Amino acid sequence: MNLNDMTERLHLESPAKVNIRLEILKKREDGYHELRTVLQKISLHDTLFFSLKKGKRVLITTNHPNLPVGKSNLVYKAIQSMLKESNYRGGIHVEIEKRIPLGAGLGGGSSNAATTLMALNQLFEMKFPKKKLVEMGLEIGADVPFFFLKGSAIGLGIGERLKKKELPTLWYVLIYPNYEVSTRWAYQNFVLTNQQFHINLHKFLITSEKISQILFNHLEGVVSGSYPEIGLMKKMLLDAGALGAVMTGSGPTVFGLFPDDKSATGAYEKIKKTVTRRGWVILKAHSIT
Repeated sequence: MNLNDMTERLHLESPAKVNIRLEILKKREDGYHELRTVLQKISLHDTLFFSLKKGKRVLITTNHPNLPVGKSNLVYKAIQSMLKESNYRGGIHVEIEKRIPLGAGLGGGSSNAATTLMALNQLFEMKFPKKKLVEMGLEIGADVPFFFLKGSAIGLGIGERLKKKELPTLWYVLIYPNYEVSTRWAYQNFVLTNQQFHINLHKFLITSEKISQILFNHLEGVVSGSYPEIGLMKKMLLDAGALGAVMTGSGPTVFGLFPDDKSATGAYEKIKKTVTRRGWVILKAHSIT
């Protein structure tokens, strides 16, 4: 690439994720929690546009009024990480077209960071292997490594030890109550019990009906204690015909699981007015591989 010709532009989709299951096993000495989780990417996505510019300015712009574009943005952290590793000395403009709600438990920020590392690896012609990008991603956040994998995975450790897992195509209706929940707050307020799980996940991760039997999130109790809307959203989705419903990540988004597009669309249409009348956001998505 001729760096004097700064017209190089790239755009990539940055998908959201859901936690089909999230178990907290123990508190670690480093302050983090040991997890067992089942992660799946879904069709809900942001689009990121990358341009190399003259000068040395790092510029992030977005269509979302509440998204910070400075040093706290994980895209900014990913850019700085890649600049440190490369000999590129020009400027960068990243435009984030946001569709994934903020602070929603859907991994939007982590996905954006992984997408940025992949894009700049290409634009800077660094040719870093995926393993290197995963290591860089983990320094930014525990959820970032998952977005370098295709499809779904079982996550262990703080979520960074990933075992790729093929899952059937699943359909989702998601409700986001239009406020953020702090991940840090959710984990700090979680009280570890002696509840032990001895579920062989592989036996259940085969059909949508079987998967619906293991929907679970340890953080749901914490979040719903302060935000009773969680229980209400679950009830709405179950009443609309979901096979099961659960909060994803540290919330507050709740999803209902459906066996096919027709039943998901039917549920979406059935509850859309009620959901939007409350000022909440309703979304329909399917898993991506």
